[in-house]
Amino acid sequence: MLRKYLLAAAAIAACTIFPSITHASPIPAPASLPSYLQELTKRTPAMIIRTCTVPNSFAVTFDDGPGTFTNELLDYLDIKQIKVTFFVNGFNYNDINDPVISAAVKRAFAAGHQIASHTWSHADLANAATNIDEEMTKLDVVLKGLIGKRPVYMRPPYGNTSPSALEYLGEHGYKVVNWNVDTDDWQHPLDFKLNLKAYTNALQTNTAGKSFISLQHDAEPGTAQVFSKLAIEYVLSKGFNIMPVAQCLGDTDGWYRD
Repeated sequence: MLRKYLLAAAAIAACTIFPSITHASPIPAPASLPSYLQELTKRTPAMIIRTCTVPNSFAVTFDDGPGTFTNELLDYLDIKQIKVTFFVNGFNYNDINDPVISAAVKRAFAAGHQIASHTWSHADLANAATNIDEEMTKLDVVLKGLIGKRPVYMRPPYGNTSPSALEYLGEHGYKVVNWNVDTDDWQHPLDFKLNLKAYTNALQTNTAGKSFISLQHDAEPGTAQVFSKLAIEYVLSKGFNIMPVAQCLGDTDGWYRD
């Protein structure tokens, strides 16, 4: 009897010191990741966008600027009440920290044009030696200081990417935009007839249900002062609605991030 009593007492003591797992409080689950980290974990490599999705839309885009004559282009766009996209560099044709150039960026943004990234120094993102993080972040920081926002949209210099570049851009929330109308105006900057041929070739046949993203360079004086106007007038004559890239993709509020 004494032995049974001692065994029972020992069992009770054991239960007191080491509570049954069945009745123990559950182990608290780890705190959930912040929302922005959860979003990052869901992102996949960026896809390359080459055309619009909004019917009858035409996104006229400019690379490598602003240039010394971009303000003349902005004057014309103000008159026509047309909005476009500027894929800007930090240090290429010009230095974005130059007061004249930075003022053009701020003016374009204030007027409702889309400011997008074209990397800091126009580096080839397909080159393994390119520091993509530096190219993207350095320009983001400067643009944040100029317009209070960082771009979501970007264009890779030369249109070049690689699997690792697209993985980086996707993980960091960038949308990658190339084009389907290339004027090559940088190769023949004063041959406006040849530059316009890219537009006429694209729009002279049946364009029903089609949409376009064109490429030219406002850092080229001839484009900013003359060719851009010829191109825009031609697109309008064909009945297209000109708009920024983001808008032609149906994106109304995802152009920038803080």
